[in-house]
Amino acid sequence: MDVFAVIADPTRRAMLDMMRQGEHPAGAFVAAFPNVSQPAISQHLKVLRDANLVQVRADKQRRFYALKTEGLAAIAEWVKPYGSSPAPTAQEPARVEKSKPKSAKAKPKPKFEAELTLDLFG
Repeated sequence: MDVFAVIADPTRRAMLDMMRQGEHPAGAFVAAFPNVSQPAISQHLKVLRDANLVQVRADKQRRFYALKTEGLAAIAEWVKPYGSSPAPTAQEPARVEKSKPKSAKAKPKPKFEAELTLDLFG
């Protein structure tokens, strides 16, 4: 599962933020997101588990979820180059190459035509 697609969801990112402070029971996530149904919370936790971002610990009938920082390694590795290079200065703007769609054909330039003027008073 693509970890970037998983963390694209704001609810899942907020759940990961909660787990930064330690493990939480599933009920804590339901309470923290009153506008999200319990089945949706369970689905979000399953997606996070499947992406190897959280681990679950069972204690009788309760489930506790904790962050697995090693699951975030792909994101950290991708972000690392952006933090190590200096930002472009005003004198040196960032260069962004624009690519044309492959199906786009060049439009022919119109041929120059002499401008006609009418002399209405002469």
